[in-house]
Formats: sequence, structure tokens, C-alpha cells
Amino acid sequence: MELVIGTKNAFTVMKTEAEGVVLQHPEAKVFMPKDGIKGKLEQGDEVEAFVYIDHKKGLMADMREPKIDIYRADFVKVVERKDSLGVFVDIGLSKDMLVSLDELPPLKKQWPQIGDYLYCRLKASRRQMVATLIRRFTLFDYKKAEKPLEKGDKVTAFVVYLAEEGLVLFAREGHEVFVFYKHSRREHRLGEALEATITVAKDELRYNGTLIEQKENMLEGDALRIYRYLQNNNPMPFTDKSDPQEIFETFHMSKAAFKRALGRLYKEGRVELKKDKTALKEND
Repeated sequence: MELVIGTKNAFTVMKTEAEGVVLQHPEAKVFMPKDGIKGKLEQGDEVEAFVYIDHKKGLMADMREPKIDIYRADFVKVVERKDSLGVFVDIGLSKDMLVSLDELPPLKKQWPQIGDYLYCRLKASRRQMVATLIRRFTLFDYKKAEKPLEKGDKVTAFVVYLAEEGLVLFAREGHEVFVFYKHSRREHRLGEALEATITVAKDELRYNGTLIEQKENMLEGDALRIYRYLQNNNPMPFTDKSDPQEIFETFHMSKAAFKRALGRLYKEGRVELKKDKTALKEND
């Protein structure tokens, strides 16, 4: 019977000690500390325990069920960040697992923060165990949604991949939602929880979504964004004739949204519209 690291194995209790018990497997003896023991164990008892590698690169056992293993994936919470190593996630045992910086985005600002959630499974060798991110095109190998979403539904999902054109989100229920960058208002990071509104159902598992509220609800927010910009950049070299790309790079909104918001500010008497610039009114 092979000893498989990163999952549960069958053992016999060899002996009990003050700090835990020694477990016997045909391939190895493994120590299980007190905090990993469930109930009372006696010499000769048969038990199942999860096997992992501790910080000293030794084998350890735990009778608790971890949140993930080498076969099962789930969302696990980021509990520590070390720029020279990566981030550590809580898998439900005494030892937190490292997600290596090699798996994280090259820009540190896109790394997950403490409290974010990453979709991971464990990866183990004889000398090391780490948590590894589930890749974009294997998400459904581990979780598939049982109920489809409809256009207009809102879903909370986590950023699992930062693609060239947008964000790949994955929900706990097993829905994948792609959000084009033009349908967001700011930069995002891996592991961040976001609420997306479904715009297109590509099939029962894959969707397109937006992080922007409906036009009638967003108008005030867009107008406020332009107004605050003007307070620091008055007058500004942007009008309803400005280049759409320049508008998006500065305000993170489409030209159509910019024109609607600018029109509202004008109707409210807050701005003056000139040929090549827009300025706050003197009394504002």
C-alpha cells in the first residue's frame, strides 16, 4: 500500500506519547501531534489521517479534514503575504500552505491581499507541499454549477485570472464570468471578491458580465468622477469631442458614458463647455 502525501491514508497506532501519537504505515512511520487527534487513541487502533509535510520537511499526520488536498480544489483564504515567497493560504490545518510567487502575477499590486480567496488544490512531492492555483481552463474539472444564471442576475465571484482583455471570475457555485476591462471602473487583483451582473450567457457554466451598474444608476457616479477630476484639473482638456481611448485611460468609462455624465454636469450648471476644454463654473 503506497503512502500518498497530500491526502488521507490508513494507519495503525504504533505508540502514544505526551505530544501525540506515532502512526505506522507499511512505507513509513508518521507522527501525529495532539492538535491533529480526534477522540482517544490506543495502541493498535486503526485510523485514517491526512499526511502533509511540515516546515522541517518531515511527514506529519492530522485526522482533521483539510479544505483542499491533491485531488480536491476549493477557495482558500489568504492569511499571510511575503513578497520574497508568495502568499500563504489557510487549508484548515495547523500549517498554512504557500502559493509560490511563480504562480502569482508579475505586478505586486495584482497580488491577493490578506482576506482574499484563491482557488487552489495541493501539490506534493517527497520533500515539499504547496498550494497551487487552478488554471483557467481546468476550473470545471473541480466544480460545475448545478443551476444556470440568467441575464441580469448578480453573482459574487472571485478573480481567478487576469487575462489580456479582462478578468476571469469564478463563483463558489461553479459559474465562470468573464468581465472585459471596459466593463470595470478600476484595476483589480487576484483573489478579489466582486459582484458582477450577468450580461451574456454563453452556456450554462460560462457567462459575460459587468461590474458597472445600470446607466440610470451609474450616471451620478460618472458625473462625480468627472467633477472630482475637474476640481484638481480645471480646466480639463476633455470635451464631448475627445478621443474615446484618452477618455477611457483617464476616467475608465466609455465615451458614451462620459458624454452623458458631462451633459448632466452642464444641465446642473456646474461646468462650462468650450470648444477644446471643459471648465468648472466660477461659482461652483
